Amino acid sequence: MRPDPLKLEEILAAARCLPRKAQAELAETLLREAGTAAVEPSGQPGIEALRGMSETELVALSGSVVAPGRQRRMRALLRKNSRGELGDGERQELDALLEEADRIALLKARAAYTLAQLGRHRTAAA
Repeated sequence: MRPDPLKLEEILAAARCLPRKAQAELAETLLREAGTAAVEPSGQPGIEALRGMSETELVALSGSVVAPGRQRRMRALLRKNSRGELGDGERQELDALLEEADRIALLKARAAYTLAQLGRHRTAAA
């Protein structure tokens, strides 16, 4: 009997537990692979292109980042979490910040993928 497949939330939670360098390598690999195929070998659609945006908008979106103040707060909460000092409210705040970072990473990947589909080179670091 095969075990149940992992849910996206479980995968993201596991990825968040990785060391920062491993997280960056995983993100780079996912972005690289997302830019090479629109359909996965399973026949399921891969990353979706963004439609109705200009090249300038796509380039700007592909270079977007979490606001510096929110990045600093997320790092502080991650440090507290690694020391086991996070309260319930802070855990909820950290979860919300991590979800925001995930959404931005997905939008960046979709913008880079769309640019690749248009034959444009990625102009922003992934």
